[in-house]
Formats: sequence, C-alpha cells, structure tokens
Amino acid sequence: MSDNAFTVPEINLLLSLVHLRGAGDTGVFKVAFGYDKVEPNMKNPLVEKGLITVDKDVRPYRYELTDAGWRAAREALAEPAQTGLSNRTARILWAVIRDIAEHMGKTGIELADIYADDAAEAEGVEAEAAEDDAAVPESLGERIVASYRELSGERASWVPLLALRKLLDGEERSEVDKYLQELLISREIQLIPEANQKTLTEADREAAIWVGGEYRHLIGIEVR
Repeated sequence: MSDNAFTVPEINLLLSLVHLRGAGDTGVFKVAFGYDKVEPNMKNPLVEKGLITVDKDVRPYRYELTDAGWRAAREALAEPAQTGLSNRTARILWAVIRDIAEHMGKTGIELADIYADDAAEAEGVEAEAAEDDAAVPESLGERIVASYRELSGERASWVPLLALRKLLDGEERSEVDKYLQELLISREIQLIPEANQKTLTEADREAAIWVGGEYRHLIGIEVR
C-alpha cells in the first residue's frame, strides 16, 4: 500500500493534473472535467505533502505536479477503489483511461497483454534477454538513453543536456523534452541543475529543461 492516503477530492486534483500533462488551471479544469473551483480540501493536503505547487502570481492560479506528485499518482492508481466516488471522479478517471489507451496504441501494447498469464510473460522476458544487445534503438526514448551512454562512456557520469541535444540534432525539441520527462518519471534517467550556475554558457541555459519548478542542465543514468 502507498505511504500516501488520499481522499476523493485529493485524487480528483491529482489525476486531473496527470491528464493535463502535469499542470493546469481552473479554466482548463472546467473544459476538461466540468469544475472550475479548487477547494482547500483538494489542494492543501497535496501542497503540504509536496505533491503539487500552486502559482498564485497568475490568475487563475496555476497548479503543477512535482516529481513526487507524479510518483504518488502512479501509486494511487494501484490502490483499492475509494468509496463515495462522484461523477466528477468518473470523468477524470475516464480521461486518464483514454490516455492509457492512446499510449497502448503508440507502443503496440494490446489490452489482452495486460492480462497475459505469468508463464507467457516470463517467456517474453527471456526472449527479449536473448536478443542482440547491440540492437539499433527504435524509439526516441531509446535514442536518448543510447546517446547518453555514447557521451558518458563506460562510467556513469553527468552529461550536459547541450551535448545530448547536439547528438539528437534533427529531433523536435518538444518531442525530446516530452521523452526526457517520461524517462525521468519512470526513473530511467536523472535530471539535475548545474550546481555552479556561473559556469553555464548561454547555450547551456538554452538547452536546459524546466522540470519541477527549476531548470535542469545535466542528465545521468544511475549516477551515484
């Protein structure tokens, strides 16, 4: 069971932000889910747990998931169903289900695959392990990981995003950023800010990615 216990209103806001790719305001909530007011019992517990941030310098207020919020939402989806679910909750959950269906379509995963028996799943894992380790990366996410390893060599180390972007020249920046965030959420990569900001060039700053309320300039995989 997750360390976080959520009420229905908290789940509503958490999953609303998941569907909105991590950030949104009441104007967007109204269009997507039919509600335009975020009550204190929805937001305050999530803010206190460090799962969302609220930008009160803009109108309407802007709500954004933190990295911890993304992880908590993932864990919440595996929890037993809450009692007293509302029509609003059903609408939000259906939006998230559509997101999952869209992802399945992009990745070629079928609904039946989710319910495959353990033996069939084990056979699939063994078959993948037997494939050539030098297989050419197919997805942009795989290319990002392969490019990082090319830049870092055998030893895990921090690599500037500027160098990574140069190696991925030709890819749309928005697509690269999307996959970087997905890899970060799944903990396949690490992204951190440069500790000594004075060493950053203008190009380094331009290559940074905005995540969790800060610019991050370096990428790593299993860096200690």
